[in-house]
Amino acid sequence: MSRVEVYGASHSPWVQAVLLGLHYKEIECEQTPVPPLSILFSSGIMMPAARIGDAPWGLDSAQILQSLGYESISKDDLTRVARTWQGVLHRADNPWKFFRGFSWLSTPHPSIMVRALRHILRPFVTFYFFTIIKLAVMSRKSQSPTSFTDQFLHWEKKLQHSESHYFGGENPSIIDLQLFGIIQCHCSIPYKPLIETLQSDASLPKYRAWIARMQVTFSDYPHLFSSGYFQPYSAQPVQAKLWEKSAFWAGTGAMIAFFPVTLMLIMILLLRR
Repeated sequence: MSRVEVYGASHSPWVQAVLLGLHYKEIECEQTPVPPLSILFSSGIMMPAARIGDAPWGLDSAQILQSLGYESISKDDLTRVARTWQGVLHRADNPWKFFRGFSWLSTPHPSIMVRALRHILRPFVTFYFFTIIKLAVMSRKSQSPTSFTDQFLHWEKKLQHSESHYFGGENPSIIDLQLFGIIQCHCSIPYKPLIETLQSDASLPKYRAWIARMQVTFSDYPHLFSSGYFQPYSAQPVQAKLWEKSAFWAGTGAMIAFFPVTLMLIMILLLRR
């Protein structure tokens, strides 16, 4: 296949879905946590974005996965998948944990200068999504569903009436990739009540068994945040090196020092959404 480029941080469930899909098909990609200028000017900081060869950038995880050869899924399934994201707004409850989580992300690239620049610029992306989450929380009467379990029950029932290993049959589908991508999102900056629901709620035995199968299937996947929370347990993703974390915090300090400018740029990008 032609060269594949992916923009987005592995804290995003939709970026995770694309990276999982590429990994399953053994397709290598170049991932960047900082949006290319062409993407920044056209669609802002929203992720994921992916480009195969010289084709235009794709901006929707399901459509990107379809371009990689995965079968399309219904709008109803897409909606029900997205509902399992409920509760993720809690990841910004503690600003220190939120920013620390982003500082730990490694940025593979052969050039040290490119890696350093990406870590210095990444805090702006972090500020952007922290602001979006906080605005979303402020706009709602409650940031949590009545029960974290409810959002997974549809898929639990699906598994109870299926003998297949995955929602897609004998191979993972877009449903599997997006649902498992959301699991990675929940685990990357974990909110304890939500994680404990997935780990031990008596209503979700089939869903946990599916997570275990996905853990085995993607045991060598480098962005597997769920590996420390669900069986079979394995090592967490490799963290950024000390100098890379230092570059991230240096960039964070600079953006705090010039916060009026940082906030103005964030507002401009938000108005473009």
